[in-house]
Amino acid sequence: MKSITLIFSIVGICMIQSCKKNETTNPKRISVDEAVFASGFMEQEQTYNLSANADGVLIALSVKEGFSVGNLQQIATIQNDVQSNQVSDAQIVYQDANRSASSNSPELQSLSIQIAQANKQLSFDQENYQRYKDLFAQKSVSRLEFEKFELQYTATQNNLKSLQENYKNLQSNLQLNAERNQIQLNTQKDKLKDFFVYTTHQGIVSKVFKKEGELVRKGEIIAQVVSGKFIAKLLVAEDDIVKVNVGQKVALNINTYPNEAFIASVTKIYPGFDESEQSYTVEASFDKFPSKMFNGTQLQANIEVGKRKSVLVVPSAYIIKGKFVKLDNGKDRSVSIGSRTNEWTEILTGLTEKDVIQKP
Repeated sequence: MKSITLIFSIVGICMIQSCKKNETTNPKRISVDEAVFASGFMEQEQTYNLSANADGVLIALSVKEGFSVGNLQQIATIQNDVQSNQVSDAQIVYQDANRSASSNSPELQSLSIQIAQANKQLSFDQENYQRYKDLFAQKSVSRLEFEKFELQYTATQNNLKSLQENYKNLQSNLQLNAERNQIQLNTQKDKLKDFFVYTTHQGIVSKVFKKEGELVRKGEIIAQVVSGKFIAKLLVAEDDIVKVNVGQKVALNINTYPNEAFIASVTKIYPGFDESEQSYTVEASFDKFPSKMFNGTQLQANIEVGKRKSVLVVPSAYIIKGKFVKLDNGKDRSVSIGSRTNEWTEILTGLTEKDVIQKP
């Protein structure tokens, strides 16, 4: 639906001629301001909703409308007994795995003892090997006797290396298991955080949608927090959005100030189409701010999108059935009409300034 408004600016023009029988007038050419009409509402610059991230019963709610809140402040708690137990279980498992990964764990202590014994055995076998090696060099013992102690020494070396490798692998596996359990613990703790609702920045609680004891679902809004200066959110029709540009002046009529008009300027045009409102959203900031304002206050606006000169108009009271005028000779004439207000109507075709028309 088109929502262009023509604001007729007529200075010092008297268009009505009186006669004894009928009122008559001539069409006149004047300058008009062209404006796009928009409905809308007031909203603070930063407005965000605090939603539940988990299902459950709301067991604590620490804020009401008008409360001031800080950044990362907890404002609500959802029942979380099951998840708290999951965290406790994960904590116990992690602590056990962490103890097992320490150097004092029974598994590592057992291997440490075996490694110590293997080191003693290696020292003993090394001495025998060296002694029999010297004896064999002196041909005091046979090759068979020498090779017996040589094999024993080699086997002891291999056994020590195997125990040391086992120790290293076991230590690595136990450490990996502890790290995995720590990750699981952190995951359970993160899930527990979903049962607590925190603010994301400081502001004022404007609305509270839930009460303690109510069942809430994931994604449901619990409260709304606002901060920053007030801006006008304007809903502009698809047909008109191409005419709107940043910097254009806006005349605002706010419902809480029915007898006042405020001037603002377009500061932002949202590129996306709002399906729920079936319109585009435009923001406007006040040149002079009202003394007092509230979130959600409804308003109407005219966005000045241009000026037109030499527009042919007649008083709207002279239009018959939306498309005819009566000439001074009494005959009806069909006219093509443009924009219209309660006072004036734009004539596109059908009349000239020389025509004289009667008021019906």
